Amino acid sequence: MPAVPDDLRRRFQKWDANGRPPQMPFEWKKGNWQKYLGSRSILETLPNPIDRGGVLESFKLIHDSDSALDAYIASYLWGYAGTGFGPYRAARVIKLNTDVENGKDFSGELHRLAGIAMTNGGNAAFEHVVEQRQSNRKFSAWWGPAFATKFISFATKASDQVATTPIMDSIVAGWFRKHCKEVGPLRLNWNSAGSYRRYTECVAEWAEELDIEPEQVEQLIFRRD
Repeated sequence: MPAVPDDLRRRFQKWDANGRPPQMPFEWKKGNWQKYLGSRSILETLPNPIDRGGVLESFKLIHDSDSALDAYIASYLWGYAGTGFGPYRAARVIKLNTDVENGKDFSGELHRLAGIAMTNGGNAAFEHVVEQRQSNRKFSAWWGPAFATKFISFATKASDQVATTPIMDSIVAGWFRKHCKEVGPLRLNWNSAGSYRRYTECVAEWAEELDIEPEQVEQLIFRRD
């Protein structure tokens, strides 16, 4: 794997010198989320503002399909907290992938995916979606890797059996394109699991060298300073 890029090392040194502050929480508008998702209890229990720790608590509670859907909502809410179109997009994914009479059970698939991530790791979970998409292109429609890896990342973080795998979104992909071309392009689609595996393996190696957690490497990449 390539050496730690200069930009990442600079970010790490600045973050370390400042006492390693956590990522700032995001405020969210409960009314907007209730408009599209109704009165689900998760919207009453999630903290506001919300941070990664607040999302993680919902993943620790996954035990069935309904709690997995709550965790999905928490991860979507955190990811879109600063925008106005998150509730609509979260609801759209649920609607398009839920038709139990015709074999589309999104909450059940979320529970299955969380179980794979918590037991076999993030790469196994990503590969599961890729395999399902190869046999059914409409599987998890409109739920791309940028947000699915948020769900996967929190699921691995909630487990004591596997290593935490980081989030791979457009910001991360753009940073790699600029600062670490050796890893190759990180493709945000379900055509292959190769991009995510290369990314997670690279981040894990950098984390070991910097003596931090892989998700902290991802957070450093995500920082705007």
